[in-house]
Amino acid sequence: RMVLPIHGQVLADGEKVEDCQLILYKDNVELGKLASDKRGRFELELDIDATYNLRILKDGFQEKLVAIETTLPKDLVRYPDYECTVSLQRTASPNVDPFYTDFPSAIIRYNADLGGFYHSEHYLTHIQTKLAGFAQASF
Repeated sequence: RMVLPIHGQVLADGEKVEDCQLILYKDNVELGKLASDKRGRFELELDIDATYNLRILKDGFQEKLVAIETTLPKDLVRYPDYECTVSLQRTASPNVDPFYTDFPSAIIRYNADLGGFYHSEHYLTHIQTKLAGFAQASF
């Protein structure tokens, strides 16, 4: 069974955040809930050739939604683990249009040119522009 290991960390205001709630969905069906550790870290193992959504929740912060597509090119058997940092922002931010927070903050998929899983920058830049310019390399 091929899986994609994901190593993630949740930050808020640049600080490590403990006890975030994460809810994992596969094909829009909830698989289960998990929590980050005291340093905001979490680990996932996702089946290859599937579509997942990961909701990241923390009281006082805007929820993040991350879409993950684990489809691989045929015959590919080696690929690196995916490491990501997710930055939360406080709910109190008045200039964020709530319409855009319903969309995934990032779409993660395999990039053949780069030889690994990466989040979609073009998509991310568009959404972050709408979120009043919180552009960062992480999401």
